[in-house]
Amino acid sequence: DYTQGMMKNHKLAKATADVSFYEFNRQLEYKSNYQQKQIFRVDKFYPSSKTCCVCGNIKQDLTLKDRIYKCKSRGNIIDRDLNASINLHKFVNETVGIVNSEFTPMDLTALLDDLAINQIVTSKVEVGIQQKFY
Repeated sequence: DYTQGMMKNHKLAKATADVSFYEFNRQLEYKSNYQQKQIFRVDKFYPSSKTCCVCGNIKQDLTLKDRIYKCKSRGNIIDRDLNASINLHKFVNETVGIVNSEFTPMDLTALLDDLAINQIVTSKVEVGIQQKFY
């Protein structure tokens, strides 16, 4: 990877990371506009990982190496990333109201127009199974 040498120089590493993050955001905004979807942004200091998704207790001493969240108040034990995603989902629900999932099982024939790419169709019902479209 040609960026490995750049990453050793802290100034270049920060610049490279900033460009990568900028491009990710640009693509996310482009694709959400194309799909007519809305992006919800949370303040970078929002304690999504530090907040217990069950009781709301904030664990100030949580570090990046802690991969499991253990609540001192209620004893809840959960994967750190799952805890954060539940908290972010709650944040969106509190901000705009209940958000229903779009992942509803559908008949394969109803998905042909949306999923036909390179003559291959993937069904949401049969996750990971690809079928040839003849």
